[in-house]
Amino acid sequence: MVVLAEGSVSARIALVEDSEVVRRFALRLLRSKGFEVSEHPDGAHALEHVLADPPDLVISDIQMPRLDGLELTRKLRETFDKRRLPIILVSVLSEEEDIVSGFEAGANDYLVKPYRTSELLAKISILLRERDFLRKADEPAPPPPTARTARSEGDEGLADDDTRPQIKAAASPRYFFDKYVVTREFGRGGMGTVYKAIRREDDLPVALKILAPRLSENRTAIARFLRECRVLAGLHSEHVVRVLDHGYDAGRYFLVMEAVEGDSLDRIVLRDGPLGQVEAAEVFAQVARALQDLSDQGLVHRDVKPANIIRRHEDGKVKLVDFGLAKRVNEASSLTDTGYALGTSYYVAPEVIEGAKADERSDLFAVGVSLFEVVTGRRPFSGVVPYQIFKRIVSGPTPDPTEFRADLSPGLVAVINRLLARDLSERYACGAEVEQDLRAWLESEEAKALRENQEEPTRAFGRPADPGVSTEEAGAEAAAGFDEAEP
Repeated sequence: MVVLAEGSVSARIALVEDSEVVRRFALRLLRSKGFEVSEHPDGAHALEHVLADPPDLVISDIQMPRLDGLELTRKLRETFDKRRLPIILVSVLSEEEDIVSGFEAGANDYLVKPYRTSELLAKISILLRERDFLRKADEPAPPPPTARTARSEGDEGLADDDTRPQIKAAASPRYFFDKYVVTREFGRGGMGTVYKAIRREDDLPVALKILAPRLSENRTAIARFLRECRVLAGLHSEHVVRVLDHGYDAGRYFLVMEAVEGDSLDRIVLRDGPLGQVEAAEVFAQVARALQDLSDQGLVHRDVKPANIIRRHEDGKVKLVDFGLAKRVNEASSLTDTGYALGTSYYVAPEVIEGAKADERSDLFAVGVSLFEVVTGRRPFSGVVPYQIFKRIVSGPTPDPTEFRADLSPGLVAVINRLLARDLSERYACGAEVEQDLRAWLESEEAKALRENQEEPTRAFGRPADPGVSTEEAGAEAAAGFDEAEP
């Protein structure tokens, strides 16, 4: 590194481009700005030289012979994290999925050709200022990395400059995202993607939730995402997934949560059939406690449904997830302008459909719909389009859970019916009341008889899911809380 003047620096840049014309143009530009540039005609040539003599930054085209830019980035990320070696991918590929692929490969930034020279230079300047290349005077220099070209396929240790115990992962490329090592993708929806990751400072497993790049300028999507960050950061409940970090990196908003190894209720019912009555009561007593904890802190969830309720494998503890719609009871929010499109039609309370503000009682109506669904395998209010569903919720026949499951205990049916009451004066007023009644029923003669007669199915918390969908994956997808439809 050569210091040109106070506040300005000259860095070593590896330029990877198969087109000689483009490469020569970029070479002249960068050298005119004082950068020391090495040129490489393809990814394989660059990989060999970068591993042997790491530069301060890599600029790489994507479409190249021998080794393309995406694969080059993946291989470099096996040795260098994003701060140690920033990478800018450059390509004529401008579709959303192309840009997402670049970031998922481990790029710090992505530039679409043709680009303005000022744009490229600005990105270079920002990335160099962020890396340890410009570390503080009292900050120790990192040890030099060791090339790992002889490493066998599937050896997925941490970077060589990391002396902590190594963590084994699946035999697939490992990508770095900010302070987290991304080990795999769990699932994606209309709002973005959730990854399984490891926090580098202490090897803690986490769930990394990233807003889709195409929504980075969508005010509603950003407001919803930031709302979830804000709500979770200030929320304290053993039945709510904890937030560990959130921020903005390389054009993406991200949220880091505790990793919950478990299944969402909709997955469980789809895989194993309806829950047993005792089992369901135990689960929903915890859901009710989570909603009471929210209410005590002045919050309503507004998106309670089986997909947002996770049961942990190790101990059966229930976690409520996806707080993208949560709000304070007395808070006026523009997010409500989009109405049911942000939630799921089957779980919307009748008073909300008719224009009232959501409160804890509307959350409890959604609890009733969810409990009905998981013990019968059927939703109480059917329909193909929202209008049909809403009409049945507001004025349709009162659903009877015993119509779909005749052996339901009267005590549990009474709790379901009170949760689904259209008249607010007849519905439960708070989660604590629901929890109290469910726990009282669990101590009743009805529940004891079910246990004694072994009429309840036995479920191991860690029971494998159906082929192709791991229980770990199902839990992570639920924790992601990404709707299939965009806001």
